[in-house]
Amino acid sequence: MPIFQFSARRLITFLLPAIGIPVSGTSAAATSEAAYLDDLPVILSASRLSQAQADAPGAVTIIDRAMIAASGARNINELFRVVPGFQVGMHTGNQPLVSYHGLSDEAPRRMLVQVDGRSVYSPYFIAGVEWNQLGVDIDDIERIEVFRGSNSAAYGSNAFLGVANIITRAPSETLGTRVRYRGGSDGINDIGVRVGQQLGDVDLRLSVARNYDRGFSDINDWRRYELATLRADWAPNRVDQFEFQAGWTRNALGIGKDNNLTDPERDSSIGSGFGLLRWRHAPAPDEELSVTYYHQEESGQDSFTTNVPIRPAQSRLPVTINIPLLIDYGFKAVRDDIEIQRIAHPSQTLRAMFGAGARVDQIHAPLRFNTDETMRVAVNHLFGTLEWRASPRWLFNAGAMLENNALTGTSLAPRLSANYHMTEAQTWRLAANRSYRSPMAFEQKSSMIFVNSAPIATPRFTIPTGTPISQTFRPSPDLRAERITTYELGYLAELRPLATTFDARLFLEQARDLIEMRLENSTIGLLPRDNTRYFANSGRADIRGLELSATWRPAPATWLSAQHTELRIDGPGDASTATAANPSGWVEYTAPRHSSSLFGAWEFHPRWQISATHTWIGSMSWYQDGAHRVASYRQLDLRLAHRLPPSLARGDIAIAAQNIDGVDQTYAPRTSAWGSRVFCTLGLEF
Repeated sequence: MPIFQFSARRLITFLLPAIGIPVSGTSAAATSEAAYLDDLPVILSASRLSQAQADAPGAVTIIDRAMIAASGARNINELFRVVPGFQVGMHTGNQPLVSYHGLSDEAPRRMLVQVDGRSVYSPYFIAGVEWNQLGVDIDDIERIEVFRGSNSAAYGSNAFLGVANIITRAPSETLGTRVRYRGGSDGINDIGVRVGQQLGDVDLRLSVARNYDRGFSDINDWRRYELATLRADWAPNRVDQFEFQAGWTRNALGIGKDNNLTDPERDSSIGSGFGLLRWRHAPAPDEELSVTYYHQEESGQDSFTTNVPIRPAQSRLPVTINIPLLIDYGFKAVRDDIEIQRIAHPSQTLRAMFGAGARVDQIHAPLRFNTDETMRVAVNHLFGTLEWRASPRWLFNAGAMLENNALTGTSLAPRLSANYHMTEAQTWRLAANRSYRSPMAFEQKSSMIFVNSAPIATPRFTIPTGTPISQTFRPSPDLRAERITTYELGYLAELRPLATTFDARLFLEQARDLIEMRLENSTIGLLPRDNTRYFANSGRADIRGLELSATWRPAPATWLSAQHTELRIDGPGDASTATAANPSGWVEYTAPRHSSSLFGAWEFHPRWQISATHTWIGSMSWYQDGAHRVASYRQLDLRLAHRLPPSLARGDIAIAAQNIDGVDQTYAPRTSAWGSRVFCTLGLEF
């Protein structure tokens, strides 16, 4: 460590004069570093305390508004391609997949995503994040803070592998009217309108949008996405602030497969709505009391009728008959969440945050749970963080959350970290934490039994309506919470004179009691099955690796960022022979061993910017066996943007080309492929 410190200082001392900064000895170098570190970004999400990135108890990646625009992304999930350790894929053209450090199937559910502190972790089916239902327009995002690593100590059981907090722009920063239109290949046809107004001491923003595309070329996966959001900020005095948010989304989707009796091509829809109210009282710096309440509802419509032929060899019936089925996957999920949080500064060297919250999820999904009753799951939690600046160089952070879940009982998630500021520009971090993920209602209580929707009468027998035909899921009442213990060593260099940031994270994550889907024989119904699904705490994984990230940003609109991840996942058993019935060892393939990305932008003229994103992803599998591994692939995106001259109009025009270096399969081999897309976006402001 001393050798590295000496070398870094020598490098800064040598390079500062080259860019016009006088230096005389080591002390002058340190003074120059301090002067250039005054405007480093402040993060809000790592420990619920506002802090410099170097003081965070873990690795944090920030994607700001300029980066979001330069990426050319239409959808928020695409932005995580440039975050170290993340995997981004497409199950179909309307079902994105995002995971951190693997351990995922077609429904990733071990990472927490929030929008302005509102959890969008869905409670229904196998849960996870519905990226089409976030309830935020991509143009309204100020930045995304990604905590790379477990953080249940701050955010509870869903923060098992990582946390992404999407922070929207304040209405005071979006006054006026902006109209956006986007059109391009694959039927892309998007329109959005944002209106910001100031009414007395209340700032308002209303955003409405509609996006449409046809999805992949060879399957029924079109999507029409509609959104409306409202945010109002009111500050009646200098210490109090009220924030109100409301939103509505609706996704109409094409799903299903051609010539598939039990999953035919069809249309479906998912809608959601939410309301959020937050009060902040900040009488002094580092002193704040806040209360947040939100209510959100999600509902889905997906029903169809089909006739399934059953032959004597398959069932208990003596003849071949067609069984009429009415399959209704409709659901409704309602969430109420309230939380109170207090931030205090008891001394010059201590900061504290503590709070409590309660959440209730209510889920009505008759087919998935084999009941007309509404499932109710309550979660209560207490949490706190203590930050101690022991000296100018040493900062210690301790946090914990005590959480009681109606499904699994009580768990304690602690976190400890020590940050050593070797110089004003360089920080070493050592951290350890224990996190949990409680099973969702579907994992523990699912019971999917299909029944005939009409009576069947033959000369030899009669089958009345409602007779069980087959069972695809059965309950798993003995599930425990998954747990993960994480150790990490981090290094952060923020060399402002060089406009450069370098971040490294070396980690070991030991996951135990992982909930896996398994298969068994079932005798329920006329059609016995040997692949009825249930869940068990049969998995374990040791995840180890290294994440590297470096960014050179000499100007707000010009930068070059490079990321690389080396990742190894070890599990029990032989991964090459893992199957759905016996998934031991399947975890090895769920993340690529090597992944890299380059993301850069260049404002080569005051009104012109060109940007590019290039990713390299190693072979991996979203399934539970090695036979479904996707081959290595790469993706290149380009964007050219022009800010219109004021004499013509206020606004910008951009053309983006995605995946221009070839067709890729990001979910499974020999399935639908993600091809190239080109689209143009025009934004006008009034």
